[in-house]
Amino acid sequence: MRIPFRALLLTGCIAALTACGGDSQPDGGTPTPDGGAQGQTDPCEPNGHIHREAEGDWCHCDRGYLASEQGLSCVVDPDYVPREGFDFGDNGEHACFHVANGPFSTVAASPDRQPRVDDFHTHYTVQLRPENGASVGTFNFKAWATGDFVLYLSTPDVAVTVKEGERVLAPVATRATGPFCDGLKHMVGYELTDKVQYTVSFGPTALTQLGLVIEHLQ
Repeated sequence: MRIPFRALLLTGCIAALTACGGDSQPDGGTPTPDGGAQGQTDPCEPNGHIHREAEGDWCHCDRGYLASEQGLSCVVDPDYVPREGFDFGDNGEHACFHVANGPFSTVAASPDRQPRVDDFHTHYTVQLRPENGASVGTFNFKAWATGDFVLYLSTPDVAVTVKEGERVLAPVATRATGPFCDGLKHMVGYELTDKVQYTVSFGPTALTQLGLVIEHLQ
């Protein structure tokens, strides 16, 4: 009895798939959300972590280390000098200029999105949202430079949390502003990195809004 050609073709395909392991994963493993593979280690560890972006992967290295020119790794920075304290510059005098003269922007917290607060030389009125009997808000901030940044706040009576992903960044220093205006009373200093996306969260607090200026100290 002759076997139809279509049946022969189907039988051959099934055999080929079985022999080649057609249902198995490629050698790279199961893809993970960060673009790596399951079980893949971070080549930038232990002195940094990898950023996977469309234009190419790069190492965000810890303080005292820098990205190697030969590949994805963090090596000791031979020119690093451990810092002593944090220089707040003019203690808020320039930021207070923007409280009086702008430019001005109002951003409202939302549970569905995170508005941006990364325009330099801008006085933001940050409107928080109610949650569990208090007010909170999370906003996106991209540094656009590497170095020291200051969050100038209208009050010290609000908790501030800066994160890179899920990693909480500890502030380098905090201090009251100088007596230049009533709109800004508190400064929080951070070391931030260009190209890195951060979030800035406020609260929980009894306040419903606050004033904010973020500046990169030159």
